[in-house]
Amino acid sequence: MATDNTILLTIEKFSSGYSPLAFSDSLTELGQSGQASVMQNVNILNGNITQGFKLTNLTGTLTQSIQYIMDKAVSNNSSYAIGTSKIYNISSTAISDLHTITGCTEGESIQYLKGNLLYFYNTSSAGAIGKYDFSTFDDNWGTGLQLAPHPSDKKEDIVVFGNGRYAGVYIAETNSLTTEKLDFGIGMEVADVIYNSGFWYIAVNSNVTGTNRSEGQIFLYDGAALINTLTDETGVGMMRIGFLYRINGIVYVAYEDLSSPGFIIGYINGKSISPLRRYTGTLPTFQNKTLYNNTILFLSDNLVYSAGAIISELPFQLSQIATSTYTNATAIAAPFGTPLVASNNGSTYVISKFDGFTKTASWKSIVFPLVSGLNKAFIDSVTVITKSLGANASCSLTLEYDQATKTSTAQTITGTGITRHYFSTLGIASIEDLRVCLDWSGGSETNDCEIRRIIIRGNFNEG
Repeated sequence: MATDNTILLTIEKFSSGYSPLAFSDSLTELGQSGQASVMQNVNILNGNITQGFKLTNLTGTLTQSIQYIMDKAVSNNSSYAIGTSKIYNISSTAISDLHTITGCTEGESIQYLKGNLLYFYNTSSAGAIGKYDFSTFDDNWGTGLQLAPHPSDKKEDIVVFGNGRYAGVYIAETNSLTTEKLDFGIGMEVADVIYNSGFWYIAVNSNVTGTNRSEGQIFLYDGAALINTLTDETGVGMMRIGFLYRINGIVYVAYEDLSSPGFIIGYINGKSISPLRRYTGTLPTFQNKTLYNNTILFLSDNLVYSAGAIISELPFQLSQIATSTYTNATAIAAPFGTPLVASNNGSTYVISKFDGFTKTASWKSIVFPLVSGLNKAFIDSVTVITKSLGANASCSLTLEYDQATKTSTAQTITGTGITRHYFSTLGIASIEDLRVCLDWSGGSETNDCEIRRIIIRGNFNEG
């Protein structure tokens, strides 16, 4: 950073996302130059940094909370979602009421299998499975399930689903439904199910109610789903599992330890879990995950996060990329490629899609210490390198310094067609540390202000 008496600080490679300790220390110094101590709705997936996504509501009227959105299209521009009592048809632009489920009080999940739609739901006293052959709805096709979450996944002609302490199996070839195929015991509950590389991965928690500490296990079950015994297991320990997700044959796990804030995403590595990043917020569940740009998009509270890397040459990252329309976010999926987020405020219900750039976007770097012996730092200039900016593209830059107790004058990064922005009037002298702050609130929802690199020059003098 410094040679002789000079300071040269280059902030770049934003694709690393949050600093490892950002979740617990907003003034963290740990991390690479392009990592964030704080961020709101930014996109760093290609290595540069710009505004995250604005959300636009699908057309159509919703009268209830959406609990689950199918993560694939059943036919061209057509998929399905389930609410607290209804099935909805969704396209990339609209949502429409399709069917009211008799007795349903909570939708759980949906699977498309061999020309039929299977929908899992709860009544006030039990769970059930409905079946839609695209002509007739049979709400009581499968009955006698537990009143519990019902995550599900499929491969070929088999669906495996959670059923409280049990895992159930439906095999379409023989039209065989077994709601209690595997029994994990009293006090256990299936949290998620996925299929990967010849096995079903079944995440199970114990002591799942209230604020009790839970022990999580991930069981492997034979892909044919014919036997009543498990193949193997991975112990997570005294952790509660939120969801499982598969990308390129790697199974990722979201889990929490109630003795510390937030939760962790890791991956299954043999018989153990290798942690990758820790996050703040509520543990996401099986309804709260999808794939976007080769990364896991997930919901935590009303925030949309990205975890992963768009290509193998980039690091695994966590970033906060969007915010749901309303504060109660319930489901996320991308059946048409563009992510859809269901949310509500208790009286208004929407499904919204990523569409354009949000102006509610900001980012703060890690803190850079700038003391050399008895000398403090004087900042001479800041140069910002952007893409060629479109009309009205804009971002405000300030420097916070001395543990964020003081702030420089704001500088505006803007100018159609400009890529190099030079500032030398920040008015900063005799400081001990700094961090860079970016704010796109004065920018554009059409033309974003994408930043490639920030270069800070200064010198050390006796303060």
